[in-house]
Amino acid sequence: MKIKLLFLLITLFSIRIFSQSDYILGNITNESGDKLPFASIHNLRTDQIVMSDNMGNFAIAAKPSDELRISRQGYERSLILLTSGSFSKSLDIKLTTIPQEIEEVKLSFRPTGILKKDVTRLNPPPKVVALNSAMNNYMRTPLNEVAPKASTPSAFKQPDFAAGQVNLMKLAGAIGGLLGKATSSPKTTADYSETQEFYKRVKSAIDLGYYTQYGLDEYDFDIFLAYADQAYNLAKNYRKNFDKVAIDSKLKMAFSEYIKTHNFSKKQSEG
Repeated sequence: MKIKLLFLLITLFSIRIFSQSDYILGNITNESGDKLPFASIHNLRTDQIVMSDNMGNFAIAAKPSDELRISRQGYERSLILLTSGSFSKSLDIKLTTIPQEIEEVKLSFRPTGILKKDVTRLNPPPKVVALNSAMNNYMRTPLNEVAPKASTPSAFKQPDFAAGQVNLMKLAGAIGGLLGKATSSPKTTADYSETQEFYKRVKSAIDLGYYTQYGLDEYDFDIFLAYADQAYNLAKNYRKNFDKVAIDSKLKMAFSEYIKTHNFSKKQSEG
C-alpha cells in the first residue's frame, strides 16, 4: 500500500513539474475508520469530479481557495476550503453517516397463550365477516311469503248464533290485557351484571345435551348464547319473566341458523 501511494505521489509530482498544475491528495473514511471507496470529490471551481479508489484514496487538480465537495450515498456531504497548507500533506477526510429513523411499532394485541381464546380476538377473514353480516340481516328481516292459514269451508261451518252480539269473553280478555300493560313495567335493555346472571340461569335450566351432541363445549356454548341473545333479545325479554319453554324454543331457532356457519363435528371427532 505504501509503495502504491509513493508511486502515486511521484507520478503526480512529475505531472506537476511538466504541466504546472497543483494536485490535492487525500483519503476518505467514515467515523469508524473504514475506507470509503466510490466517494465523489467535486472541485466547484473547475467542475471536475473524481472518485475515490477501493482504499478511499483520491487525487484532483486544484489551487488554494478552491472548494471541494465530498459526497457519498448514506453519508452527509462535506465541504472543504483549500489553503496553501493543504498541498503539503495528504487530506484525511471523515464522512458522517446519515442517521435513519425506524418507525415505531406498537403491539396492541397481547395473547394469553390459550389458542381458543386468542383466535376469537383476531380479525376473522373478510368472507366470514360478510357471511355473518348477511346472516344477521337475514335473521332480522320479516318473511316475504304469507304463511298459509287452515280454514273450514263455508259449507261445513256451524251457524254462529252469537253473530252481531258482544263476545263477553273476548271483551274481558282485552280489558285484562290493557290492565296488564298498564301495570307492567316496560322492557329495558339488560346491563352487564343482569345479562351474566341471565346466562347462568339459562345454562342451569335448559338441556345442554342437545348442543353438546353437535360438538359444542361450555366455552363454545357461551359464544353461541351471546349470539342468540343478540339475535332475539333474550335477556331483555325474559330476564324478569323467565319462560323456560320460550327461551328453549328461541335458542333452537337461533342454533339452526348458527350451525350453518360453524362446524363442530371435526372438533368432536378429534376430541
